[in-house]
Amino acid sequence: MTLSVGGNDARFVSVLTECAKPAWMSNCTAAVDRAQAIITDQLPGGLASLYGQVLARAPQASVTVAGYPHIFNGEDCNAATWFSPAEEARLNATADLLNRTTAAAAARAGFAFLDPVPAFTGHAVCDDVEWLNGLSSPVSESYHPTRAGHASGYAPLMGAALTGSRVAVTQETLSSAALTAPALSEQQAGYAVQDARIRPQEFVLPDLKSPAARAAAARAGVDLSDPASMARADRAAEARQGRGRQEHS
Repeated sequence: MTLSVGGNDARFVSVLTECAKPAWMSNCTAAVDRAQAIITDQLPGGLASLYGQVLARAPQASVTVAGYPHIFNGEDCNAATWFSPAEEARLNATADLLNRTTAAAAARAGFAFLDPVPAFTGHAVCDDVEWLNGLSSPVSESYHPTRAGHASGYAPLMGAALTGSRVAVTQETLSSAALTAPALSEQQAGYAVQDARIRPQEFVLPDLKSPAARAAAARAGVDLSDPASMARADRAAEARQGRGRQEHS
């Protein structure tokens, strides 16, 4: 069996939502710091508890834990988001911290761990061939693997752990999956009530027309009708946040 958990515990989607805003109306630095503190201080205990439950319920299972890829490549090609290269680097570093923490917890439980970062290198958001969604429609799909990311990134990586050999997603694979979909849906129906309680975390698009944005712009002296004014203020605010972090580190 395979597992991939930890990102929601670290509230990573909320961090992305915060960092996507201009720095003059947000604090990406503080959001990343909080996520990293959760990963370091709280996540190991949560993973130990979860993995212990898996072992208790399926003591003979062979378990492989999947990590998280780097989402960014150092640029932001989406006009409605404000990720800077420095912010993207810290977000990728947070994914590395999450992977190291998860790998250590998996090893303590006797589970295998697979790191998807190498497989997804060259396929981040804004790369020529993206295996991860950037800002998407619907917005809920933003910053999740695309179909190609699952087929060419995760499936070959995890397939060997499940089957003992490399798995290639072909048209035959897709046809077979479509044929088994009704039976799998019926099997899953017994968990529908429990699944309905799950509230997925979803990325929220920055809203520069909101009252909060207008108030933040007024405080920062930003002209919301002037992209250059917004960009200057964004760079200045990010620099201040970076200096504040260095002073407290």
